[in-house]
Amino acid sequence: MRYNLFVGLLALPLLGCGSDPADDTGATTTGATTSTGSAGTGGGAGGESPGCAPTAAPDVTDVSGTWAYRAIGSQLTQAQGLPPFQTRIVSVMLITQQQRGDAISLQGTYCDHYTEDPDAIVHAVIPDSFRGALAPVTREGTFAAGEGGLRYKLGPLHEVIGAALDDPTQDELPTDPADARVVDQDEDGHPGMTVQLQGLIDGSVYVAERARTELDGVAVATDRIEGRLGFVSEQSVLETDPASLKATMAASRTYPDPEECNSTFVMVRTPDGADCAWIKERADTLFQ
Repeated sequence: MRYNLFVGLLALPLLGCGSDPADDTGATTTGATTSTGSAGTGGGAGGESPGCAPTAAPDVTDVSGTWAYRAIGSQLTQAQGLPPFQTRIVSVMLITQQQRGDAISLQGTYCDHYTEDPDAIVHAVIPDSFRGALAPVTREGTFAAGEGGLRYKLGPLHEVIGAALDDPTQDELPTDPADARVVDQDEDGHPGMTVQLQGLIDGSVYVAERARTELDGVAVATDRIEGRLGFVSEQSVLETDPASLKATMAASRTYPDPEECNSTFVMVRTPDGADCAWIKERADTLFQ
């Protein structure tokens, strides 16, 4: 599995993508911490862009059950000395959710996480220890009447990896590997979470990250939910090997993709007993 180094490193859509319009001021880079964001969810699934807002199926009133979930978050990256390029960040999960009235509660387990970045010149390889350290997700939302019919919405969720913060929503990420808040979450003996670099640059990067996610969509059929994604994320580079990589990463900037239709999510109902192996085996066609 490969990640684009210059995408602010690990701009993870941990569970789908979402953002608060007030946060969407574009990406900035200060020292070793990079913030990235995507377009907000104003206007609901598909925003105001014609042609990408799905139509709700009027006969779907309950979305309880087990679902395969895929989120695609699109970003533009400006690396030093290179033209901007697009990166599609893909997250795949197994989700079990219950609906009581308009309320939804769910639990999600990560099955896969990767990027589609054909124009990238440096990639980051995500070790099994990194993927295995991603915690299951619990969150709540609604499936209730809204613009265009019943809307599927999951409110803001803040997730932090590689660090333990008193306030995950506002506390600054650590930048010093000696900070007591840094957690060796993947248990490999290095601070934060470890990513291996391959390509034009070889090495390792140790990071902490916070991601804020949100979803807004509709059920287009009894077995399928589609909608808009966005996300806001911060990444702090704690250490690199070699040390010179830290300055290289600080020189790149990541921006929201201005085309809202490029960031989407899809959920497909799965049969009883389906697991991550079942989803990954069918991923090429399951979400089409």
